[in-house]
Amino acid sequence: MKPEDYYYSIKLVPEITIENGKLFHVETWIEEDKYKSSIYLNLKRITFQGNESSPKFNNDKLYFIRNEEAKSSLLEAQLYGEPKVIFTFSGKISKYEFHNKGILVIAEENTDKTLPFRAEKIKYRFDSRGLLRARQSLYLFDGKDLRRLVTGNFDVTDLATNGNRVVISATKDGDDYGLGNLYEVNIETGELNRITKEDGTVQAIAMNSEGKIAFLGHRKGLTPWASLEIMLPEEGKSYMCGKTCGNKVLTDLFDGVKDRIVFEKDLILSLGQEGGTSHIYQISDNKVDKVTSGNIMVRGFDYSNSELAYFYSTPEKPVILKYRDIEYDPNPNIKGYTPERITVNSNGVEVEGWSIIKDPNAPTILFIHGGPHMAYGYGYFIEFQFFVDNGFNVIYANPRGSQGYGEEFAKACVGDWGGKDFEDLMNFVNTVKERYSLKGKFGITGGSYGGFMTNWIVTKTSMFSAAISERSISNLVSMCGTSDIGFWFNAIESGIADPWSTEGIEKLMKMSPIYYVKNVKTPTMLIHGEEDYRCPIEQAEQFYVALKMQGVPTTLVRYQGDSHEHARRGKPKNMIDRLKTKLEWFSKYLL
Repeated sequence: MKPEDYYYSIKLVPEITIENGKLFHVETWIEEDKYKSSIYLNLKRITFQGNESSPKFNNDKLYFIRNEEAKSSLLEAQLYGEPKVIFTFSGKISKYEFHNKGILVIAEENTDKTLPFRAEKIKYRFDSRGLLRARQSLYLFDGKDLRRLVTGNFDVTDLATNGNRVVISATKDGDDYGLGNLYEVNIETGELNRITKEDGTVQAIAMNSEGKIAFLGHRKGLTPWASLEIMLPEEGKSYMCGKTCGNKVLTDLFDGVKDRIVFEKDLILSLGQEGGTSHIYQISDNKVDKVTSGNIMVRGFDYSNSELAYFYSTPEKPVILKYRDIEYDPNPNIKGYTPERITVNSNGVEVEGWSIIKDPNAPTILFIHGGPHMAYGYGYFIEFQFFVDNGFNVIYANPRGSQGYGEEFAKACVGDWGGKDFEDLMNFVNTVKERYSLKGKFGITGGSYGGFMTNWIVTKTSMFSAAISERSISNLVSMCGTSDIGFWFNAIESGIADPWSTEGIEKLMKMSPIYYVKNVKTPTMLIHGEEDYRCPIEQAEQFYVALKMQGVPTTLVRYQGDSHEHARRGKPKNMIDRLKTKLEWFSKYLL
């Protein structure tokens, strides 16, 4: 198959909701180089413009968002009836909820991007959003007017209400560092009352009909490796689902799924991760019970009136939607390869990994995930299928630093990028090579932190005959001043207090691949989105120029208009070209 077939043939499910026995879900796909989405009721399509999402059913009416290039509209319809526009917003609506006094909306206004921009905070731009000319605010639509309730130089990130009480999560008291808190909102004045006391993160919030609140996150300050919990801040309780609540298992599916929790009566439901799996967990009577099972990655769910619906991914299937006795597969003709799970003893630590071995004589590609506190697991990967179909073996693992194995394991790479994690990956490769008697050449690739590790590894060994480093990191010092989060993330991950002290700069440089670039002999391609603000393109530019100056075969591929998400949610034509480009490079040096 051609690279485009792997994207244009897939339909995905990013959202699901159930109400009074009615199952609503959204399907998204790529058509004519654009992302499309539509709403389905009981598995039948009911919207047809191709830009509808966020269905909710309220007072026997369907509500949904229609996103267009420069505006978002909230629409209302009788089931199967013609929808009418309730209001249109000049910008993007990200969430809405019903309240006794109207409809609460989280949205971000459009601004004139041709005007000069004045930065006054450390965080003045953000990946996939660009310069922060506007922020996500909370609005109330009272039936006539859309009134701004909560706004400022910070983001409102989530919203929960029982129709009376209103609670939001926002970065008001920790915006530069991405820290979030819960605040109760006075619906009349917009006045905020902070609920959470310690600093931490908030991924999702929920409220039951009595006004009790719960959130997915932690109160451990700036700790990217911390396991997430379900926390009830007003009751002083917290619960763990698996090894971490939520789901950090990666996939390259373009569905854009977001974290959520459900709080109904005294029951809370959340995803939880353990190793390479993610499942639904329920919390009640101070107990945590696992609801789903198997080697799957649950991506999203809804629960209402004792009914559960959810969708999951497997290495063989992009998505399966399960509700009652129905298992709906929007991709019946797609069947991916089944990987073999491998555990490796790496200097006394068990490391989990997987392999898809097509032919022991064929070349093998090691994939390295980003984060570093993310994980590989039992999700469908378009890129894995593509390379196996084209004659390559694919192997991937979760070295120390990966999430899903406990907080100590996740923290094990902090202050030591390129240390124990490098050992784990090399031990994994050598174990796989011996187990399958692999005779072909080896290639290596990864994105973000995986790009850092790709750059790092080619400075330490010549065992790989080709490398492709994507949205990578080469210089931890320069990234501190150019990345949207680098000034704090790099410092904490490197185990230093001040990235601009002499000691801090020295440690950051010695943890940077560019410091050892004279050692590189491996032909190395660098791929980067030009609008990547997480790992800015200057990171690839530095490594490219250094490699070029010492005669190492190298190419820099730049994708216009793409952010750090270029491999998951980039411009479709760029994602297709990316697979083609990677195949050409690995074919040239590995076959």
